[in-house]
Amino acid sequence: MLFSLFSKRKEELGGSGLSSSLHDESTQKIVSKPCLRLLESSVIRCPECARDFNFSSMDRLSISHCPLCSSPVFIPQKIKDFWLYEPLGGGGMGSVYHAFHKANPDAEFAIKILPRDLKADRSLICQLMNEAFNGAKFGGHPHIARVFDYGSDDGEYYAAYEYINGIRLDQIIDSPAQRPLKQLLLWVLQLLSAEQHIYDCGFLYRDLKPQNIIIDKQGNLKLIDFGLAIKIEDSDKQGDEIQGSPYYMPPERIIGRPEGQFSEIYSMGMVLFHLIAKQPYYSAEDIRQLVGKHVVSLRINNVAGKLPHRTDPEIIRIINKMIDRSPNSRYQTYKELGKEMFDYYRELAA
Repeated sequence: MLFSLFSKRKEELGGSGLSSSLHDESTQKIVSKPCLRLLESSVIRCPECARDFNFSSMDRLSISHCPLCSSPVFIPQKIKDFWLYEPLGGGGMGSVYHAFHKANPDAEFAIKILPRDLKADRSLICQLMNEAFNGAKFGGHPHIARVFDYGSDDGEYYAAYEYINGIRLDQIIDSPAQRPLKQLLLWVLQLLSAEQHIYDCGFLYRDLKPQNIIIDKQGNLKLIDFGLAIKIEDSDKQGDEIQGSPYYMPPERIIGRPEGQFSEIYSMGMVLFHLIAKQPYYSAEDIRQLVGKHVVSLRINNVAGKLPHRTDPEIIRIINKMIDRSPNSRYQTYKELGKEMFDYYRELAA
């Protein structure tokens, strides 16, 4: 198992000492957890004037206003035994909320539910349940977000994930700080470990992008969102819709060819390039060509010209091999890439 290779040097790969300023650029407002006793009576305390008011007539999961001071207040909602009290993010496939469990208010969760106007959409319901069902199989790995519960409650479908107190990788990329190469390689090694675990469970992840990676307060990586994961034996079955971010998806997906570990390695290489260069490999015009299935017209040149001056030739060589347009020319397995990446990491750490 690939993780055993990386866990031999726990002190070296634990992330400690690498994250002292990791979250300095995070400006997320701290939201106090509501009182369970008050919530059970449909009462919430205004964070501005600190007075209590009844929210029973207000729209759940919306921003309303305190009737006493007119300050904006998020209106919580109970789904099964989870109280959702703070929005964390989301998109067209669903929204994610900070939550706690009625039986254990100290335990924190991230609850994913469907968009309010599409919560009865059968296709989205199936996708959410399939994502949670698959994700539950990957539990127990230190670099994969756990799925604790999923199902429906009074017509509301939900998935309860581990809450990760951290910052998304795309936010780290967008920050002005340039992270040490050693730290970036640590994250790639942890990502390789997570990918190997998913593969050992019989799946390909297939949605690698900075938005699906969270770095926790200890500086360690967590992989989230399993909506595009498929069984390995289904990797050669392409539907009409091309799913995934075109900035990171492997060329073989676009032209309908089978995928494998080499495909995930391509996506990982594109993420690593983005981390180092602070911009994706492809331009917006390139992406338009990709979406139009003109992938054969795109040539991946040596990345050296696109990376910062004085980038180590060894990491340039590794990335070039990871993102080669020909699947046969890339690293073929996570273990093959992991061995080279780990050896290089140790040289930097020496």
